[in-house]
Amino acid sequence: MKDIRKYSRQRILATLSHRQPDRCATYIWIDDEAMKGLMQYMKLSSPEEVEEELGIDKWKSVGVRIEVPDDYRERINTLVPSKYKNDKRYYITDEGRVVKVHENASYLEDTVWYPLGKIKKVRDLDLYPFPQPDWVKLENSLKERIRKYKEEGFVVSGGIAQPFKSAWLLRGMHNVLMDYLINPDLIEEMYERIYSFDTAYCRALVEAGVDMISIVGDLGMQNGLIMSPKIWRKFDKERMRKLLSELKEMNPELKIYMHTDGDVREIIEDLIEIGVDILNPIQPECMDPVEIKKKYGDRLVLHGAVSLQRTLPFGSPEDVKREVRHLIKNCNVNGGFVIGPSNVLFKEIPPENIIAMYKAVY
Repeated sequence: MKDIRKYSRQRILATLSHRQPDRCATYIWIDDEAMKGLMQYMKLSSPEEVEEELGIDKWKSVGVRIEVPDDYRERINTLVPSKYKNDKRYYITDEGRVVKVHENASYLEDTVWYPLGKIKKVRDLDLYPFPQPDWVKLENSLKERIRKYKEEGFVVSGGIAQPFKSAWLLRGMHNVLMDYLINPDLIEEMYERIYSFDTAYCRALVEAGVDMISIVGDLGMQNGLIMSPKIWRKFDKERMRKLLSELKEMNPELKIYMHTDGDVREIIEDLIEIGVDILNPIQPECMDPVEIKKKYGDRLVLHGAVSLQRTLPFGSPEDVKREVRHLIKNCNVNGGFVIGPSNVLFKEIPPENIIAMYKAVY
């Protein structure tokens, strides 16, 4: 399907700018085990061959080098209780969480200990070695790689975790949600430290020449936001506005992509207001993509939308094709729609359904 992918970059950029593309833009989000199964089913030897065969548009993600101090890992390890350090049932993440190992569940994380889970006071944040802006090292080699990727037809992105996610990965979600209510000074200071690094990192990406900044982390559940809209607006909205405004001042053509699962309808207007251009994954079990398109489609790009809880795992290939065609007919109007799964494709999904999703596009 080389001809289909030939104009990927032009197709995606037209879509993200609300211009009608030659066909609906596509993307794939798939875990390693599912990709291995798909390669075996299609008798192909690499993920690149799979994407080529299915005509999936060309996206490339990059990162900026972070120069971590020599004592960083030692400082992290001093926070971890000794009972977890030599126990093969657990592993320690880069940010210092202790996670239980689950066999045959590569996408499942069960955190049993958070590095800042027990703190009570703002000064206790000093116990943790938060990443600093001067750790970010932009190299000319990254600029050159991005230039080559663009020449090869890729749309290039890089990004950060949703700051709310960064906070709860250190503190525990239950603690962060309580901090909003009873310890606001603590969460305010955490956000200052998180945003300080994130701003430097994103600025480096924009300077390097990326087309898009990605912000990834859930704000929603299937029945609404994780926190109230009032809380989100008080603690998160203005900080995010400042960050996105700063980045778009550097490059007015920059696109901002935000991933959040769940039903976030209560703040979609806010997200558009602060500069979000693309919303993923438009989870159809709790947000009707067609209704979202009708209400916001002239100002927001929808990205995803094919049901990962119903059609892809449990439907037939014809069911999948029917859903894809329905979405394209109703959402790919004046661009503004990138079709793909509404979350990560996992190994239990029939490979013929994955293939059907992309074959239905053209």
